[in-house]
Amino acid sequence: MAYSFFLRGTKDVKKIYISITHGKDLKLIKPTEFKISETRWNKDNKRMKLSEEENKLKNSNPLKIQKQNEVANFNQRFSAFEASFNEYFSMLIDTDSLTETKLGEFFNASASKNTVPTDFADFVDYYCLMNIGIADSTKKVYKRTRNLVSGFNPKLRIQDIDDRFKNDFGDYLDKKKYQRSYIRKSLGNIKDFWKYAKRKKIKVSEDPDYWELTKDFPNLNTTDPDDPYLTWEELEEIRKVQFETDYLDNARDWLLISCWTAQRVSDLMEFTFEKIITDENNNKFLPITQEKTGSKITIPLFKEVEKILNKRGGNFPRKISHQKYNDYIKLVCEKAKINEMVYAPKYRQPVQVNNKTVYRKIIGYFPKHDVITSHVGRRTFVSLFINNVDLDSIRKITGHTREKMVEVYNKLNSLEMAEMTKAKFKNSGYE
Repeated sequence: MAYSFFLRGTKDVKKIYISITHGKDLKLIKPTEFKISETRWNKDNKRMKLSEEENKLKNSNPLKIQKQNEVANFNQRFSAFEASFNEYFSMLIDTDSLTETKLGEFFNASASKNTVPTDFADFVDYYCLMNIGIADSTKKVYKRTRNLVSGFNPKLRIQDIDDRFKNDFGDYLDKKKYQRSYIRKSLGNIKDFWKYAKRKKIKVSEDPDYWELTKDFPNLNTTDPDDPYLTWEELEEIRKVQFETDYLDNARDWLLISCWTAQRVSDLMEFTFEKIITDENNNKFLPITQEKTGSKITIPLFKEVEKILNKRGGNFPRKISHQKYNDYIKLVCEKAKINEMVYAPKYRQPVQVNNKTVYRKIIGYFPKHDVITSHVGRRTFVSLFINNVDLDSIRKITGHTREKMVEVYNKLNSLEMAEMTKAKFKNSGYE
């Protein structure tokens, strides 16, 4: 990547532009937020300098001291802008998401950073624009929250986020039959926006600092539903089942790989043979950068994964869309007779609300294969290993930064954990 700054304009005070080139295809010119007099622009250093007249003043002259401070302040801000641009550009390269549109978002954010909107919907857009490290998938979640709030009160301001808003908005979502967990998540997102507004020195209510969303919006079901994981026995049934069609065999191999690598489907489908590295002991590893968090991790390839690669001539299974993967692995598990009835959520099911069909999560007893989703590999990995491998080792593969998040993915129920604990004592000679 190469870039340079230059002045453009017909007046003495001109705007500073940046010209960016990367490879053969990307060439972009964008205005920055900075303006400067041509007489004070150092063309070599691309920074502000004293004009010739200012430079002639004695060093003790108060005007010269004032102008020197002005130059230092400008150059400090300009250097911070340049460093921020370099950091953002590197992030786009590291996540393989460099486009003109993405670069444009940086300059749009920079241009508007001195104008903080207080209208709630505009503030959410501003929040997403200014926090450049937020993954696109997370931005979609935030914008869904924005749209929900706009449906409730299109004139809401960020200053209006208080206890009354929390209660009224929660009741609004309750009447629309949203799950309590979704209500808590939405209000949690709103609290994130509120915290950012405080950082930006907007005068806001102190109420959200004391919200206890779990108490305010508890689950209505006495028995908590749980997303399923696959047991060792079920993994073996999946491995053994024979398929007449190639697409199910392909999906089955991806499912098994997901259970041995603990990665999200967005990262799973980016696995390629070319990325594999081998150490001096012939152990194979796969370095990846996780799309959601940007975390760089290296996954050890267990023997079960190597068996699948050997079956496919050293290659990973054929890449498929996320939606097809979700659909196919349900069929895979059905063919493998993963039919135990489980109390679990079923996502994106049609529900009638105000005579309209909307899609919601519903909870009930379903055959296990019917509630399998792409996240089952991540849950399975944690649940199968958490009682035998330390949390730090598991986190190095899942990419979680906190042990608490790993425990969230542990789907063993209390009886299963008690049985495993008893077995450990028995193995130590205590019955």
